Amino acid sequence: MTDKQHILRLIQSHKQLDNFDYSKAVDWVIDLIRQGKETENVLRLASFSEPIDRFEIRPYVTKALNDFGIEELDYKSAVIAVTHYHLNEILNDRQVRKNLQSLSQLCVDNDYKYGLVNFYLIYHGWDELEEIGVNYYFEGANLDNIEEVLKKEARSGLTNIFTEKMRNQSNNIKQEKKKKHYPRP
Repeated sequence: MTDKQHILRLIQSHKQLDNFDYSKAVDWVIDLIRQGKETENVLRLASFSEPIDRFEIRPYVTKALNDFGIEELDYKSAVIAVTHYHLNEILNDRQVRKNLQSLSQLCVDNDYKYGLVNFYLIYHGWDELEEIGVNYYFEGANLDNIEEVLKKEARSGLTNIFTEKMRNQSNNIKQEKKKKHYPRP
C-alpha cells in the first residue's frame, strides 16, 4: 500500500474511532484540491482549521468520501486500517513515539485485543526506561535496542494483519461458493 492508500483507509475509519485526528482528513482534501478534484463537500472540509470540532467536521468527512463513492469502514476494519497506518508510520521513522502511543491507546480502547498488547507494553517499557532506567514491561528491551524491538514488532504486526486479511478473504470466498451452490432436486 502507498502512503496515500494508508491515509485514505485511515480517513474511512473516522466514525469508528473516538480519538480520530481530523486534521488528517483536512490534509487529505487539500491534496485532492491540488489534484483538481473539487466538490462542494471537499471545499467545505478544507476550510476547517485547528482546533477542529469532531462533531462539526464529521458529516463533511462522510459527505466528501461519498462524493467519490468511498465507503466508511466497519469497526473491526477500522481498527485494522488504523493499526496498519501507525505500523507503517513507525517503520518509515515518522513520529515513532506518537504512533506508538496511538497504538498503545488503541490497545486500551479495544480491551487489549487485536494483537496490540505488545505495543502497549513497548510504549510503557520505553517510558519506564527513560524515567527509571529499567523496563519491567517488555522483556529484552533496553534503551539501546528499544526502537529495533519496536520495528520488529511492527513488521510482525503487518505480517499478522496481512495473514488475517487473507484468511478472511478465503472464508468469504468459501461462504459465497456455498451460497451459490444449489442442491439438486
